Formats: sequence, C-alpha cells, structure tokens
Amino acid sequence: MLATVFLSSTAAGSFLDEASPALGHWVGTLKVGPAELALVLHVTSTQEGELEGTLDSPDQGSFGLKIDRISLVEQTLRFESQTIAATFEGTLAEDGQTIKGTFNQGGRATPITLTLTPEDELPRPVDAPETLLGIWQGPIELPLGQKLRVALRVEPVEETPNRRRAVFDSVDQGVSGIPVTAISVEGKVVRFEVKSIGGSFEGTLDDDRTRIEGQWTQSILSLPLSFEKVDAVSTLNRPQHPEPPFPYAIEEVTFTNPNAKIQLAGTLTIPEGDGPFPAAVMVSGSGPQDRDETILGHKPFLVIADHLTRAGIAVLRFDDRGVGASEGDHASATSEDFATDALAAVRFLSDRAEIDPETIGIIGHSEGGVIGPMAAIKAPEEVGFLVLLAGTGVTGREIILRQTDLIARASGLPDELVTYQVKVLEELTARLDSGEDDAVDAEALEAFNRKLLESLSPEQRDAMDESEVSLSLSNTELQRPWFRFFLSYDPRPTLRQVACPVLALFGEKDLQVDPAQNASEVEASLREGGNSKSRVMILPGLNHLFQRAESGAPLEYGGIEQTIAPEVLNQMTEWIRSQVQGS
Repeated sequence: MLATVFLSSTAAGSFLDEASPALGHWVGTLKVGPAELALVLHVTSTQEGELEGTLDSPDQGSFGLKIDRISLVEQTLRFESQTIAATFEGTLAEDGQTIKGTFNQGGRATPITLTLTPEDELPRPVDAPETLLGIWQGPIELPLGQKLRVALRVEPVEETPNRRRAVFDSVDQGVSGIPVTAISVEGKVVRFEVKSIGGSFEGTLDDDRTRIEGQWTQSILSLPLSFEKVDAVSTLNRPQHPEPPFPYAIEEVTFTNPNAKIQLAGTLTIPEGDGPFPAAVMVSGSGPQDRDETILGHKPFLVIADHLTRAGIAVLRFDDRGVGASEGDHASATSEDFATDALAAVRFLSDRAEIDPETIGIIGHSEGGVIGPMAAIKAPEEVGFLVLLAGTGVTGREIILRQTDLIARASGLPDELVTYQVKVLEELTARLDSGEDDAVDAEALEAFNRKLLESLSPEQRDAMDESEVSLSLSNTELQRPWFRFFLSYDPRPTLRQVACPVLALFGEKDLQVDPAQNASEVEASLREGGNSKSRVMILPGLNHLFQRAESGAPLEYGGIEQTIAPEVLNQMTEWIRSQVQGS
C-alpha cells in the first residue's frame, strides 16, 4: 500500500549571469502511481555568478537537498543530483513563468511542469495539533479478514519546541517516518493526509482522547481504521532469524563476474568438519535484493543458509549487482545477465578447498527460479542440482496478468475494476511484446485509458484516479531491458534442457506466481526434456514467500512472524542430501 520516490543530498555548480531568468523558486507536482508529490526547486546565484540550487520534497519531509550541477543554456534548464540518482531537463517558457520537462530517477521518467512561485506561497512542513501529541496505533481492516498495523506519531520538533511534526508508519510493512502532509482536529473530528502514498484518514476522537475511530482511504478503497494511544510502536517479531553463536564458519567474500567485469560480494557459511562439503548458491527474486533477500523485516536467505549449513551444506548468498557491496548496474541488466552472476558464484565455490565441486547447486526464489535453469544449461558440468522456489513455468506476460488479477481481487477491488486493470495491463504488455518502441507513447496510452474509463459507471469513474490506470508503471519502466525481457521470456524451452536433478516447490496460496498456472508447466517441461531426477510439489497453505498464510496476499507478508515454513526448510535439506548421497 506504500509508495515512495526519492531523496538525499550533495553540492552545486554551473556559471550563469546574476539576472538569469532561472533564479527563483519553482514548484511542480510529480505523479507517481496514485500519489502526487510536490517538488520544489530553489535556484540562486553565487557572488561569482555561479548558478546553484537545492530541492525540496515537502511531502516526503525533505528540504534543502543540494544539486550537483545546474545550467540554463538558451531556454533549456538542466540539473543533476548524483546522490539521489536524479536528473531533470526542461524548457523555460518565453514568459519565464514555467519550466516544462522530465524528472528522471531510478529508471522512471516523470513529466513535470515547474511554476515560478513567491517564497511565501511555498509548501512548508506541517505543524501538527498539540491534541494529538503522542503515538497512535491501530489496524487497517483489509478485505478477506486481513489486517495491516499502522501508526501515527506526533512529536515535538527538537530545533523548534513550539512545533510538532507528524509521521506515519506502516508497522507490518517495515516502513516508518512517512511525512504526514496535512493534519487537523476540528472539535472531535481528526483528519490527516499522507500524499506520498495517496492515503488519508478521517475519524472521531473519543472523550478520553485515547482512541480515534474512523476510515482510511487509499486508491478507491475506504477501510475501517481505529487508533489507540500507545506508549510505543509495535516492533516486528522475526523468531526464525538466527542469533550467534553459530556452529559453523562465516566468511565475507568477493568474487568476479568476468562477463560483466564486476565484483560481487556475499557471505559464505561453511559447516563444521573437514569437508569437502556440498554447497548451494542463493539467487534472489526480481528487483534489487541484498544477500539476505530482505523484505518487510524478513531475511529468508539468512534463515535458509543457517538451516542448510547446520545440516552440512555450505551456502553462498550474495548482494545482487548494484546492491550493497556488489558492483554493477542492476537497472540495465536482464535475467540472462543475472545468470552469469550466478555462474560466477558457482565457479568461485568450485575453487574453494572446503567445497566439493561435483555437488554445487543453485537455489533460486521467484525470478531466481528462472535464472537457475539458465545457468544450469550454460554450464551443465558445473551446476549439480537446482531448487526452484516459486519459479515460473510460463511467459512473464502471462505471469503479470494473472498476478494482477489475483492480487487485485485479494485487495478487495470490485470485479469491474479488476477486469479494467487487467485490460489496461494486457494492452500495455501486448504493445511492448510487439517490439514497436513507439507503441507505448504517452498520447496512445492516454487515449486507450480514456476509452476503457468509458466502460465504467459514473461512480467508478469518480473513484478511479486516472494516475492509477497505468498501474504505477511509467513508460520508462515499461521500456526497461529487464521488463521487456521478462514479458517475452518463456522458461519452458530452457527447462527442457536441464539435465541435473530439480526440486520445484510452490506455495498453494501464492498470488504472485500462481501454482495452478505454473507448477504443471514446470513439471511437463522437465518431463518432456527427459529429466527423470525432478520433483515438483505444491505445498498447502503457503504464500509466495513460503510463509503459512491466510489469503496469500502480499499485504500479509510483513504481519506474519514466520519467515519461511519449517517444512520447506526440511524438504530442501533432505532432498539436497539425497542428491549428494546418490551422486
């Protein structure tokens, strides 16, 4: 339910005349999915005539962020901040009142128009009412009986004792300190807004001023939320996270991927004893992930590595390229590139004296379950086994359409709007799959969105913010190399070429990689390729993270204390042992 955009800081520089038309305060709005975030550019000039600037993101509570480089050449304004990995290029209007351009960050290109604004009209930090001073926590009552704990914190501003700031926490999603952008108390009615996630609340304060009962609104959903005043925000309990001392050796390592000319960094855990030991390389799911595949306070790869290493199996888990201590650019890479990273890890292990080079395998989760088979057919003599955790068996386009449908329904959206969202995504992905680079231009998408909107009732159209129609996917994201590859890649031909033993596990309640859509395809592909050493299982009651779940919806992940079901850990351990003993 949460979305964020950027920020951080740095220095200045570019020469310009003191009377530059770029000088002043410029305010615009960035549309990011359902959220609309104010962006403020302050442009000043040094005594030497050097143009400099800072950025504010008031809705994210960030002010005075410095810019690395800024210039105005003829009517084109450009600035760059390396620290926040953001750039802007726009055209200054002839009347000098607006700058129309594009803000680029993290692979997302967002159009924005900046308007010259008087200083006294600039967005300012919110000043929260004293009545709400303290910590308020409660559960958002989600559809299908799900709950998501959130908190409102109103606290004094240290540097300005008479002011109070308000921030919002999503406890079960492990996100805290999201700035509240408007907050008020009128009589007993409490209202606040969190623009960066497109959320708002309205409720009634009780006579004791210890409880607020009301409704949380986000997107088209309005859900019950009751706050109670508490002493502290609840903490996430992760009982499976291992604690020292450990009965095995732990070594921080680096290894090279010669294909990409990058160094990758990770953690190698080695069992007690003489060895040589069988070993597994952990490969994470989609998106930039650290070596523990950290998500919502859970560290699945840490838990798996600890369990396997205690059972006599060495484990190497590593930061994805461009993440943590690993070099490289994650945003420009595809699954094929990540397969070379996995192979580099396998080859690193094969040179270690403690590791048996004949029994090194890959354990891949989600996209990692696609990458593992890619690596295995590139080097069949080097990859001894595969464990695929929610690996896919159909094209990415089929995956994302089914995933969107299942998650939207689990989120409580009406059938008409679920169908609407899937139609939009179906059209977008079909255009991308056609290979026509100009097929997803903004005008074409807007026309398509308007046509589909006409199919909704007036009430549904009023509820549906058009910024949500694209499902938070910008044109730039749709054009990313990874996404283009993912859409069209069919894992079945690769699975038919895998000769090593394969254990493929699926969670019955997985809404991201639907077992009904994928398990039979994985099993059939392995069988068609003549792989008699494979086993495919659907495990009851488990979600995409292999937690025991109620609905399987991603919103549950953070609220579940279990990181990974013990039966999954045991299945993997016993199966790997059986393959090693039989080799």
